[in-house]
Amino acid sequence: MNTYFQHKPSRKWTWISPGARTRQMIDCIMIDRRWRSCISNARSYPSAIVPNVENDTNLVLANFKVRFNVQKRTHAKKCYEIEIKNRFESLSSMIEEASLDDALYIVNRTIRKTAKEVIGFKRYRRELWISDEVLNLADQRRAIKTKMSTRPQDEDLKQKNSQLKNVISNKAKECREEWFNKQCYEAEEANRKNDIRSLFQKVKTLKKGIKLNDKRGSIRDKDVNLLTKESDILQRWHEYGTSLYNAKIVIDESVLEQLWPNCRRNE
Repeated sequence: MNTYFQHKPSRKWTWISPGARTRQMIDCIMIDRRWRSCISNARSYPSAIVPNVENDTNLVLANFKVRFNVQKRTHAKKCYEIEIKNRFESLSSMIEEASLDDALYIVNRTIRKTAKEVIGFKRYRRELWISDEVLNLADQRRAIKTKMSTRPQDEDLKQKNSQLKNVISNKAKECREEWFNKQCYEAEEANRKNDIRSLFQKVKTLKKGIKLNDKRGSIRDKDVNLLTKESDILQRWHEYGTSLYNAKIVIDESVLEQLWPNCRRNE
């Protein structure tokens, strides 16, 4: 990211050779493309003095701005701000005395642990119709399969795995049917209210992942008449192929005689 922004050369180079003859930009901050808009600035600081660190490279920093989701979770946000503030106040002395790598590890661990305890994580859904109950059952089955890898002869684990597999399959079918019925009902309501935009959005959501076979059941003959019977269609394809590949070609025997004058015709 420190190559993405326009800065003067003194704010780009990160390493200086002995004797200050050569300056290179060898240290970079890398980030995923989808998070690139969160970086507002990135540059090196040649005049920065990092305590407890002695090397010939410059400090490189980036301004990273986190945008929370649009969901209204003001209570969780306030609780997170209070909790993270209290934890950093208690760790301030430890961070000041630690080295740069240890301080960075403490900060990262504190942020991750606080976010996990206060805010939590959003479950990933491959399909929109999968419910939390099905995901929890899948987690239980995954834990049982992990145990089966260490105890492959345990019959109780095999029985539990088989039972959970059937339960998950039935629950998933019920959730899928319920979700599709709800989407169809909302599409019908949008059509009744003449809300064309919502109607097309629902139809697009419902047909996601469904591929329609575009097979034509009729063709036209030479006279541009429509043929629908299977026998007529096959006959038309036979005529078309015959006209392409069964052309009348006259063989020039003199060419063969010039190439092989003493060769028999059969050979």
